[in-house]
Amino acid sequence: MKPELETLLGKWREGDKAAGEQVVEIVYADLRKLAAYFLSHERPGHTLLPTDLVNEAYLRLTSGKPVNPRNRTHFIALAARQMRRVLIDHARRQKALKRNDTMMTLALFEGQHGPKSHIESVLAVEEILQEFELLEPRAAQVVEYRVFGGLTEKDIAELLDLSVPTIKRDWTFARAWLIRKLRPDQRFTDSSTQATV
Repeated sequence: MKPELETLLGKWREGDKAAGEQVVEIVYADLRKLAAYFLSHERPGHTLLPTDLVNEAYLRLTSGKPVNPRNRTHFIALAARQMRRVLIDHARRQKALKRNDTMMTLALFEGQHGPKSHIESVLAVEEILQEFELLEPRAAQVVEYRVFGGLTEKDIAELLDLSVPTIKRDWTFARAWLIRKLRPDQRFTDSSTQATV
């Protein structure tokens, strides 16, 4: 991480909003990629653009209590969480307006037989993730950072101060549990062990 970014993050932690704006400027390209990643999992014709998603996430990060990003990866993870919340709120508004939920493709199904992703209801996924978070908070964080934040297992391990094998175990367990909830008729195969769950 650049010393300048480290200094700015420290100032932002102390409540300096101008430093927060500078942090966003420095990592803006990463935030745009993250927003594009999020929106690539949405149904075609989604009304939000990557710039809208970045701006809304930034507003949420800077309003309210000061954020406490430890480093660049942690900041990206915080931004990912806010982007997910923006999309969920957007889906709720769309449902209220159209009596219809918006849909997303979910990367949980990569490596499965058949299509690499399935269309799922944004609100249904959120409801199931909330249920899972009550049972397994750490594994739910792994899902959030990997599926919604696009972070690698190594990044998540660093962020949560855990080993990469622990993150892999959490991911395998979380995928199996979530797939079972989303698609009860579909069997889950972990390609690393060839075991069917």
